Amino acid sequence: MSNRRISEFPVINGTDIDEQDLLTLVHVFEVDPTLRNKKITFTQFRAYLDQYYANITGETITGNVTIAGNLTVTGTSNFTTITGSNLATFSGVIIQNNLTTSGTISGLIVTGDTGSFADLTAISGTFTDRISGQTITGNTIQGSNISGISGVFTTQVSGAVITGDVGQFSTLTGNTAGFTTVTGTTVTGTTANFVTVSGTTITGDTGLFTDVTGSMLHITTPSGATAALVCSGVVSGDTNGFVIQGPLIILP
Repeated sequence: MSNRRISEFPVINGTDIDEQDLLTLVHVFEVDPTLRNKKITFTQFRAYLDQYYANITGETITGNVTIAGNLTVTGTSNFTTITGSNLATFSGVIIQNNLTTSGTISGLIVTGDTGSFADLTAISGTFTDRISGQTITGNTIQGSNISGISGVFTTQVSGAVITGDVGQFSTLTGNTAGFTTVTGTTVTGTTANFVTVSGTTITGDTGLFTDVTGSMLHITTPSGATAALVCSGVVSGDTNGFVIQGPLIILP
């Protein structure tokens, strides 16, 4: 009834409002005083509120947003820029372009196709293909196969078999070594098989050579009954003859 006060109108729940329902308002800037009382539907009223408030879905926020509490995102989110000063926890992050961090990236598993680091520190690492770089250092390197143009070892090189085209050592010791060419100041070992051995001093318990060529062969007299020189074939010398200093025992 038109003679009722607004406070006397019946109540309607918010969930029962339809988009076509009407609201009354006073348009204070209306020139004609008789037209200041106007009506607006809830659809039109929502369009008015959209200028100031975000919708539940499909909304684009162009200004700054400050969230004082927690933000939980269960779906897919696209952000142009995210700036945070405290801890942010994500269950899954997909980065299509670049990721730049000034702090620490850590986790149970960090994977990727390519990783470029100025410095990488880790307790352990597994590389299925290769490790390359200008300098690779560490306390212990264990590999089934190590190949390279050059290598510098400050303490030792050991293994069941060590092979190479050229080996240059200030000191070489070991039980068994096989090289095509070995040069160095000192070469020692229990057994050595070389195509070419050269150096200032070559020592060892046993040396088996098919041919020995040099300017001087020096054999010291051993202790006991062991002969200093045992030859099973022909022994010959150069134009100056064959010189033996010490006792000479010729056996049949």
